[in-house]
Amino acid sequence: MKTITVEESIKICLDKNLTFAAYRLPNESDTEIVIQAGNKIKIFETLSDFNKLKGFLVVPFALGGNSPSFLIKPDLYITKSFSKAEMEKLYSLQQQPILSDSTHTPEEVSHDEYIAQLALIINKVHQGIFEKVVPSRTKIIRGSFVSDMTEIFSKLCHSNPNDFVYIFNAGPHLWIGATPEPLLKSQNGTMHTVSLAGTRALTERNLNIGAWNSKERLEQEYVTRYINKVLSKFNLKNIVQEGPYTKKSGNLVHLRTDFSFSSKEIKNNLGVFLNELHPTPAVCGMPRKDSLELLKNIEKHQREYYSGFLGPVGLKDTLSLFVNLRCMKVLEESLALFVGGGITADSIPEDEWLETEIKAETLLSVIQQIKT
Repeated sequence: MKTITVEESIKICLDKNLTFAAYRLPNESDTEIVIQAGNKIKIFETLSDFNKLKGFLVVPFALGGNSPSFLIKPDLYITKSFSKAEMEKLYSLQQQPILSDSTHTPEEVSHDEYIAQLALIINKVHQGIFEKVVPSRTKIIRGSFVSDMTEIFSKLCHSNPNDFVYIFNAGPHLWIGATPEPLLKSQNGTMHTVSLAGTRALTERNLNIGAWNSKERLEQEYVTRYINKVLSKFNLKNIVQEGPYTKKSGNLVHLRTDFSFSSKEIKNNLGVFLNELHPTPAVCGMPRKDSLELLKNIEKHQREYYSGFLGPVGLKDTLSLFVNLRCMKVLEESLALFVGGGITADSIPEDEWLETEIKAETLLSVIQQIKT
């Protein structure tokens, strides 16, 4: 029996409609895969038992509706390539029935609709009701792409080496993406989180932080302040803060600030900490509660897993969670791409529209390569 790589196994998992998640961590060369033997995913309402979790975790932007938090169990957990025994186990897993997606197909948001939403938000910011709000929109690409997912995943890994690239299939949910934003990561006894906001096209000039304007710097500063507020709430000591600096992500560049602190200080409160941290002003707004309510009222679509978070937990004794950006929901006859951007008092609606167009290119450029 010929052994296969993890990337090659993605097609087998999709053909059998197995519950799985494959991913490539930032700046790593190896793809890892978590495969569950059955299709019944572990759904949970809170992260209170976070330390007991082992597998691939997926959490939506907001709880409720048809997008629950769930865990894909590691009945098979492979890195690099399969052994003969692992191959036999993979091939022995039963074909699973395809479940119809009970969530809606997101409505596409037109240019004029998005501009009108932005004008409303900017007006509320000028009134002092909000400091920042992060609306999103969708782009719908017609066509059947399920059979192309292995190639799309491979191309995203190649074109976005600094990002977390993933694909997961669980019940009716099939998503793929390449996100630049870590939410929480543990490594060698240290926890890391980041403040990431502000987006420009990748050019030599934009890699120089001096080229960025006050609107972009303020947008990122709001997120930095929020994270500092959350960290202080947990009385963490010896916090190391570095930044802001520019960070490449595929064809884009962002403003980023890094935070690190001892894992021991937060070890028993990880679930509570994540609930405080997510969603940050990078994907929601400030104040958070009011921003969530506004977005719920003005966005035509449910965000589902867009701007939620996901990643491996309890595998190799590591934690690597990422905010789910630059992603798309894969439907039977279409792809739904999700993009958004931070709006402050100095935002110019047309510029904000163009920023979301640039962000969509992360995925659109790969889709175009597949179909040409």
